[in-house]
Amino acid sequence: MTKIVLTYITLILAFLLVAACSELNTDIPSVPKINTHGDSLYSSTSKNFHPKTIANSPNGMYDCSECHAADFSGGTAKAGCNKCHPTINVHLSGILDPASNNFHGKYIRNDQWEMSGCQSCHAENYSGGYVSPTCLNCHNNAAGPENCTTCHGSPTSNAPPKDINGNTSTTERGVGAHQIHLKGGIVGRNLTCTECHNVPGGVYTPGHVDSELPAEVLMNNPRANLVTNEPNTTQYDSTLALFVPNPSYNPNDLTCGNTYCHGYFKNGNLDNKPVWTNPSTSACGSCHGNGTNPLPKISAAGGSHPNNENCSNCHGGVVDANKNIINPAKHIDGLLNLFGNDIEF
Repeated sequence: MTKIVLTYITLILAFLLVAACSELNTDIPSVPKINTHGDSLYSSTSKNFHPKTIANSPNGMYDCSECHAADFSGGTAKAGCNKCHPTINVHLSGILDPASNNFHGKYIRNDQWEMSGCQSCHAENYSGGYVSPTCLNCHNNAAGPENCTTCHGSPTSNAPPKDINGNTSTTERGVGAHQIHLKGGIVGRNLTCTECHNVPGGVYTPGHVDSELPAEVLMNNPRANLVTNEPNTTQYDSTLALFVPNPSYNPNDLTCGNTYCHGYFKNGNLDNKPVWTNPSTSACGSCHGNGTNPLPKISAAGGSHPNNENCSNCHGGVVDANKNIINPAKHIDGLLNLFGNDIEF
């Protein structure tokens, strides 16, 4: 009996609920549209221009993501930002953290170093533009983010380390012996980038970021091609051949060969091929000598140098008694410093 009563009550309540829902006297009002941006949000002369709103907001673009989705594709506002700003989705958490997958530098690299998207909001010179945050606080060298050191080198040097992969060890091909060639000044004069590479006039110069790694090594250094034992030189030896270098770089084993700089000269080690990532292969004696003894080739070895290992006796203007270079400017300079005189040989 109790079950019958409960069933009867349930049916009555269901009927009343249905009836109540069916007897609305007025339509449910629609949700009014809320204008959060104001008028003329696309006009750069308007106070409501949307980049100005971003610049004045303490939350920056994260306010935008509340309605337009985290990737700014539309969200609840159903209005995507990507149509006008195709690179806007880079502004995610971690954009300024090099360790983050969302670091802006990684995004730019994956986009073939294209930075025009940055300029559309941060100004052509990256000074901040409409959205206020400037790129020049971190990228404070000339040309800002387009400076050479943004991708390779350091704030004080265009040459690695770091290389474009962030490596700093000289055992990495992108680092190698860059510093000893360009900034060393220990055993010879410093070189310039143009002596081994075609240096671009800007980031987007053809042949720069639009070509595949590794970088081209062109051996443009005139010193690398210096000919020795020419008939018109003071130390000409008619019993020896003319020594004409044919500089080359092997990208497979990272060796440099047939260059005046590393031994292709009269009485030098013609077979010397130092390895870019192994400093020990260019130690003293590797260029003029046999790799273990810096004594240039003597007559018995097919050369003309006296059999005397006391370098400073004749070349005291360049090297001391302990075989330390004391005047780098006169070493590997194309001349022979003999008893204080610089002569062609």
